[in-house]
Amino acid sequence: MLPAIISPAAAGDDEQRLQELRARLQTLQESLNQTREDRDAVREEVAALERRIGALVHNLRRIDAQLAADTGKLDELRARERRGQKTLAAHRRGLEREAYSAYALGRQEPLRLLLNQDDPARLTRVMTYYRYLNRARAEHIGRIKTALVRIETLDHQIRERGQELETARAEQLAQKQELEQARARRGELLASLNRKALSQSQEIERLRADEQRLERLLGELKNYRVDIPPPSGDERRFAASRGGLPLPARGRIVARFGEDKNRGDLKWRGIFVAAPEGRDVITVFRGRVAYADWLRGFGLLLIVDHGDGYLTLYGHNQSLRRRVGEWVEAGEVVASLGATGDAPQPGVYFEVRHNGEPHDPLRWCKIR
Repeated sequence: MLPAIISPAAAGDDEQRLQELRARLQTLQESLNQTREDRDAVREEVAALERRIGALVHNLRRIDAQLAADTGKLDELRARERRGQKTLAAHRRGLEREAYSAYALGRQEPLRLLLNQDDPARLTRVMTYYRYLNRARAEHIGRIKTALVRIETLDHQIRERGQELETARAEQLAQKQELEQARARRGELLASLNRKALSQSQEIERLRADEQRLERLLGELKNYRVDIPPPSGDERRFAASRGGLPLPARGRIVARFGEDKNRGDLKWRGIFVAAPEGRDVITVFRGRVAYADWLRGFGLLLIVDHGDGYLTLYGHNQSLRRRVGEWVEAGEVVASLGATGDAPQPGVYFEVRHNGEPHDPLRWCKIR
């Protein structure tokens, strides 16, 4: 059979369609690249907002603590004022009695001395004593009144300070609400961009990139030699606490080590404990903070080095309460639980690593 002969017209049409397809692909690629750039820009804005919200939450706690301290000081000052008033009243009653006695004595003693011209020196001494006594009484009363004025002044200053702190706290709450709204708006924009730009394969690539970033960070932390002295006395090493560590937060475990993430072949390398935002996150063992900052995919992340190659990771926090280099004890509150980064819901992501390798946290923690 003779081969089919393709007409020049048909060949030209195919060539034109091919050119149109290539142009369309080029346009789509450029649009996708622009969308990715926009998405990355929004992610940076979200990261900055989450850092600022974390700082505001920390500042609100500081203001609350200052309010409590000032309230206690005010109560102490009021108690001192009441004691001063009682002391003043007692002195007044004593002065009244002394004045009456001095009056009764004064009507007789000076007259008798004046009539007895044989002892003018005694008259001089008695009159000098009366003047000294009256001056001492006046000075004592003056000191008491001065102290009361000082207490009243401090009382007024403390009340003013309390009002200022209440105003500052209201302003901080307003700022936090504004930032939360801005983060929600940017979150919606980010979700829209993700729906437009990301297919499942792109999502898998992103998650793998997040894991690679975490792996690189942990690799860098190997060079960060934390000076953790060996335990002394009854203190135990981290390895000896296997099966007895607490969970980092009270909540419901919704993702377990080794489970599929339903995104390709990716699996969980830790556990996710779901709980309301703002709940305390504790460190599970004594150590030193090796990392405390925002990391893409993990939000506000805290990493604690426990020595002997053991690390614990706490991700997706609302705010961090400890800085790099600070020591923390077992059970110490180190963060507030949140939904930063790519958290599936409010909670804390928890990992246990030994020499860079992830271990099942539930084999280390005691579930109550």
